Amino acid sequence: MSTQQAVEQTQYPQGDGPVAPPAAGSPATGNGGPDVQQRLKSERVQEELRAMAGWGLANGEAAVECVKTFPTPEVAALYAAFVTRFAGAAGFFVTVDLAGGQVGVTVCGPQINGCWGEVTESVLAFARQLG
Repeated sequence: MSTQQAVEQTQYPQGDGPVAPPAAGSPATGNGGPDVQQRLKSERVQEELRAMAGWGLANGEAAVECVKTFPTPEVAALYAAFVTRFAGAAGFFVTVDLAGGQVGVTVCGPQINGCWGEVTESVLAFARQLG
């Protein structure tokens, strides 16, 4: 194994395929990901993050991020692959930075009219599932 650290960054947008039009009477979400939710108050986001060890706000209040350290680069790569596939299946936009035995994960808020929104309850719930 080389002493040089490999760095990999992967981004998965919300929703991987075409977006079906909303059913009559249902609100449009504007993306293929989780339903757009009402904005959480900053205090509520901070309270939730205090209960989530290692997670913090990123990009203003548009994302949450965490860095995890693993015993080997191989284990870190497996976790990175898990996160990217899980995010793609769940419809979340994430960035994953892999460097040696460390994985940096950023979960972004939903896109609204082409702009990144703020952290929602579903973003926090997804981050919570990642540990």
